[in-house]
Amino acid sequence: MMGIFVFLAGITMGSFFHLVGERLPVQRSILFPRSHCIACKQPLSLLEMIPLLSYAILKGNCKHCGIRLSFLYPMVELLSGSLFLLIYRIAGVSFESLFLVILCSLFVIAVVSDLLYMRVPNELFLFFFPLFVIYRTIDPLLIWWEGAASLLFCFLMFYSLERFKPNSMGGADMKLFAVLAFCFGFKPFLLILFLSCITGLVHAKVFSFRLDEPFPFVPAISLSFWLYLFGAQVMLPFAGSTG
Repeated sequence: MMGIFVFLAGITMGSFFHLVGERLPVQRSILFPRSHCIACKQPLSLLEMIPLLSYAILKGNCKHCGIRLSFLYPMVELLSGSLFLLIYRIAGVSFESLFLVILCSLFVIAVVSDLLYMRVPNELFLFFFPLFVIYRTIDPLLIWWEGAASLLFCFLMFYSLERFKPNSMGGADMKLFAVLAFCFGFKPFLLILFLSCITGLVHAKVFSFRLDEPFPFVPAISLSFWLYLFGAQVMLPFAGSTG
């Protein structure tokens, strides 16, 4: 029963995450105006804003003007609900699960922003990063200096990359990697970086992006982070049984 509640809370928050990722990069208020159709500007009723269900009932079309709605809406809602549920499964109701929910929320919003505008606003990092600092202070995952050292290593690595090959990676991508280095330490950061390069190549190939031109890389980073986070939890029982 608790799992169902967590999933429903996740898809509800996913609707809000999409709104933030859609409005924040273009300096629009996330409170006003209320949710509306991007084509006809008609405000949505409560029945039209039920996560997942409204999209299915309306068959992906606006009730007022009939325009086709982006499939990103239900995908973000489903993704958020699934992430919340997986976090609950591996961490239960705990301080750690709260940290993971906040961290995954940042990445979901960043994915929406990157897919829509190929940029992630600094305001997003300024809001979330102090929360990670507070968490690491109250309930550290590792020795405090390891996160700081990993963050320094991340900065020096990307600074060198930028000097060697300017504009080879977006600023938002570097900041997300910095967040991961600070929160999880050196080895997980390198693993996620490696996975991101692989998933980024696959992403570019599938959607026919040229590797010498900018393309949304945040989805690759996010997918790699989630593979690390939940994949490690799946493998732990097997590792323990063979030890």
